[in-house]
Amino acid sequence: MTEPSTSTQERFKRGAADADAFFNYIASFVGFTDADAAAIRETRFIIEKHIPDIVGSFYAQLLKFPATRRPFEKKDGTIDQPYLEMRMQHQAGFWRRAAAGQFDEDFARFTDYVGRAHTSHGADTSIYIPQRYVIGMVGFVQRGVTEALSQELREIDPALEERAAKAWNALMMVVLEMFSRPYVQEAEPAQMAARLNVDDAQMQQLAVETYERSLGMARTIERKTVAVARADEIPEGERKIVDVDGASIGVFHHGGKWIALRNSCLHRGGPVCAGELEGDTLTCPWHGYQYDVNTGRLLLDPSAKLDTYAVDVQEGQVFVTVPKYVRDEPDINLNAANANVKSPAPQPTPEPANATLKDNEFRPSDLPPGHATRVALNGKAVAVYNVEGAFYATDDACTHAGGPLSEGRIEGMNIICPWHDSCFDVRTGAVTCKPARKPVQVYRVVVADGIGRVAL
Repeated sequence: MTEPSTSTQERFKRGAADADAFFNYIASFVGFTDADAAAIRETRFIIEKHIPDIVGSFYAQLLKFPATRRPFEKKDGTIDQPYLEMRMQHQAGFWRRAAAGQFDEDFARFTDYVGRAHTSHGADTSIYIPQRYVIGMVGFVQRGVTEALSQELREIDPALEERAAKAWNALMMVVLEMFSRPYVQEAEPAQMAARLNVDDAQMQQLAVETYERSLGMARTIERKTVAVARADEIPEGERKIVDVDGASIGVFHHGGKWIALRNSCLHRGGPVCAGELEGDTLTCPWHGYQYDVNTGRLLLDPSAKLDTYAVDVQEGQVFVTVPKYVRDEPDINLNAANANVKSPAPQPTPEPANATLKDNEFRPSDLPPGHATRVALNGKAVAVYNVEGAFYATDDACTHAGGPLSEGRIEGMNIICPWHDSCFDVRTGAVTCKPARKPVQVYRVVVADGIGRVAL
């Protein structure tokens, strides 16, 4: 079991400690050389030009198939567009970083981390993307890169096209091997269903817009300055979370400066500005992603950053200036355009016709070993855990700071809070590692007729 005192970020770094050695070993095995890295750098701007098209085509493909569309759907079957846009931005950022051709230890660790993020070994243990789709993604991007090189270089420099294509092919083998490494004894049955329709042109436009926004290229038509607090409400070293036109913003008085950051973690939209601040490092309370509070940059990948806003203090009032963006075309709403497109539900083992779930119920078939879910009992949130096929339940709120235990990770018979790493025995509720001091309440779990029920 991981030492209780180890922070999430430290575990990430330590877990990827051999990433550079592994990257170089695989690079040597597949024949990826310094000359290949140089060819990638030489064609960097060609590939960057095509990244929006490649990413747009890839996500259009994902949304056409129910199994790969489902992670982007809300409970009502509509597309979670903010989450889709975030994933587009992360995908584009990764390939832009690869195209820069700097294959150092930071790149190796980042690639290792991205690979683990698709499995239950990543920051969010509830996420699991079957390996076949990760392999498909790498192949899809590889084809897009090859086509881009051919389109741009075939007529003017075929020798460079050949060198760059060879280099990217070798790099993709290394990336694929690193992405595949975390898949150990994990499996999910294949689900095959009818293909769905997706507007490819619309997806391309959305990819271009999210890509341009990530580079700060979106056009502003006006800026709105809003008084958000009195200066004496936010003394040095403190912060305040405010709402400006529906956007949650954290205003910090830090190091003699005033800073305003978007209160939405780049990973899963967690309340990052409410997280722990040590020195200049701000840690999201959900999954441990860390940022430089002065710039909003993600420490793991400095090319990604939180939105920042100008702050001004006048006559004892704190003002935040928020830009309003406009696109050349009307806003894209995938759910409006595809109102009738919905993934068919998975086809698990048939359950009773009257198996509508109550608040305190769950389907064991939807909760694989090593995962947790959240239900409610008498209006109180309860976390349910599957530990090697046995089900346990405790209060969902950590007794230290209220962190959601259902979003934590299971190690042995312990659930570890995703906020500050408090540990509890899922069988007894007892504290097994601090900072928590009080146990959590446990509940009975009864499974009958394909339904799990939590009871006192």
